Amino acid sequence: MNMKPDFASCGAEFLSNSASIYIKYVYNGTVRGLLNSAGTSLITVEGCKQLCGTGVDYYAWTDAANTITTWLLPILGLLVQAPYESNQAKQTMLSLCRWSGSPVASLSYILWNIKVTGKCALMVDMATRYDEYPPEGSDFSMIRDSLYILCIMNQYTPKQSLPPIEAERLLRLALFSNMLPLNGSEDGQDITKRRTELAQNFREGRKKGVIPVFISFLWFVFALALSIQLAYSNIGGNQTAHNLALGLLVGWLPILILASTVDRNLVSADAIRERLNNLVEDVRQALMDPGLVAMYMRDTRSTEEDFAWTKCLSDESLFGGDFFEIFAGQGRTHWHYGVAHPLLAGIESKFMANYGRDWLRHPHAARLAIVVGSRNINGLKMFDPRMAWQVTSSFLIVCGSVGGAFILSYFTPTVGLGCRSGGYLIYMIIDGGLLVIEILVWWLTHETTHTKDDLLLRVGTRLARHFSRGDDPEKGVMAREKVQRFLSWSTTTTFRDLIRNFVLRPGEIFNTAWLTYIIFAQTFGAYQTCDCMASVWAKGGGFIDFETYDFYIAHGVFVYWGSANALSMFVMSAGLAYIVHEYCTQSHFSTEHYARAMKGLRHTRWFKKHTGIFRLAPDFIIKWGKLAWFKVNGGKSRRGRRSLVWTADTQLYRLSNLGFR
Repeated sequence: MNMKPDFASCGAEFLSNSASIYIKYVYNGTVRGLLNSAGTSLITVEGCKQLCGTGVDYYAWTDAANTITTWLLPILGLLVQAPYESNQAKQTMLSLCRWSGSPVASLSYILWNIKVTGKCALMVDMATRYDEYPPEGSDFSMIRDSLYILCIMNQYTPKQSLPPIEAERLLRLALFSNMLPLNGSEDGQDITKRRTELAQNFREGRKKGVIPVFISFLWFVFALALSIQLAYSNIGGNQTAHNLALGLLVGWLPILILASTVDRNLVSADAIRERLNNLVEDVRQALMDPGLVAMYMRDTRSTEEDFAWTKCLSDESLFGGDFFEIFAGQGRTHWHYGVAHPLLAGIESKFMANYGRDWLRHPHAARLAIVVGSRNINGLKMFDPRMAWQVTSSFLIVCGSVGGAFILSYFTPTVGLGCRSGGYLIYMIIDGGLLVIEILVWWLTHETTHTKDDLLLRVGTRLARHFSRGDDPEKGVMAREKVQRFLSWSTTTTFRDLIRNFVLRPGEIFNTAWLTYIIFAQTFGAYQTCDCMASVWAKGGGFIDFETYDFYIAHGVFVYWGSANALSMFVMSAGLAYIVHEYCTQSHFSTEHYARAMKGLRHTRWFKKHTGIFRLAPDFIIKWGKLAWFKVNGGKSRRGRRSLVWTADTQLYRLSNLGFR
């Protein structure tokens, strides 16, 4: 019959008449899960359609409204707290699809940015002794400002045509030099004043929004706790259990939103970008003045060899225009690596990691070590495989959350792969596929921009040659013209643009639409059909049971629900604990009031000193990595420690250890 089914009354009628005419619809095949040996009467899918109907048994409005207030509103409350850009409607929609359609990749970039800002905050902390808090205007204060500006720069993408090594050297001077005159002035303090004003302006303009985000997060947690309580009581039965799965499905969302609070963008991204570009451009103009460069070399006792690279700064094809082009913070842009980590990695490996706390004890020598760097600078396009930690963590957070929802729906009768559990699986597969494509393209193109000409020229030539075969010369001419037009169009874009516009963004938009469909289908009961309830997407399904909620409890459904909840809650708790830890330990770095910042730094040092036991494992990994590198190089090249490790102790070192006499 073709009508809206009523599974409650249909199930009762089937169970009460199982010995009469309904016997031919009884399922006698293999049964898995908690109904395997329960002795209950099961109905086939065809029997369900014949006896109950082929339509959809939508939830009553009261049930749908309960899901809306329990889940939809908390989800929307979190989404409105995302770090959107003002007056950027198109970019806002693309960012929303990016975060919801590819959460693993988005969260990976956000966690990477948090690691970078955490590294800068650690360097500020370790710049002085444990009980030393220099006053505002000191070398410590200026280094704090420089590293904060570097974190802001990290949220923008540099121009692709920049030579990576020379661009890094330019940024080192713009951020850490304190003797380079600007605008023809002989006062070397101009650049330090400029950075101090910029840093203060950036700190004051930083979006706070912490309280609303935490309120939205607490609302989501309350809804999750309420759903768990309802699922384990006798209210709602399977519907409540599947509503709980809906909450677990988006359990990664509060982590992503809270993480973006740590990696918070400024109020006006374009205005900030303009100020950063002005700073870099003024430094470039100063370095193009032979007199200023000679004065700077005399003051710093540098050689012409140290500044031979500045000759390329006058090339407008390389350095003309804006240094930073696109705002790419909070994972909104594909393949955004940032400019901060290459600089920080070079600073660490040169002297900070080995000297540890109070590395700024000799300010002049330490600053020169930062500005000049080593002669083997990797450049801004350096790629560090240590980012795999952030990708792995993001993957575990999202997969753990979605995996909990999958387990709960899969093992809730009818056991098997159906519309709900299959929908969760499809969402995760698409998300994982987008991540693999993005990483693969990044790996292939991270050293160069790779225009499509090299790739498509060979393809286009072969296509033209193929279509030129035969007796029709006009066909070959037309084919060649089409290929030439296509190649002419291809010169304006890159291979990354092709993948972004025709693979990644369509995939993210589709996955976002799929997630939206899952949420609304569960909210209004669109899965209440014979096919969806029978879990016919794979082997093991093909039947429906009409048993009561008490029956499931008696046969151990709580074991499966408990496993699902434990998995999702563990990854959510671990992720949230990490975000809160990073937010608290980095807050001194971005606090605009200097006295309050030093108070926060005092609390951070006390906390880290009394929780050192929890860092033993990471510190051991860092030390083991140092030893492994030494062995790989046959013991011939002593590279030393690569990463700065927090400690309250100060070790002694000589000024000559910095590489200066």
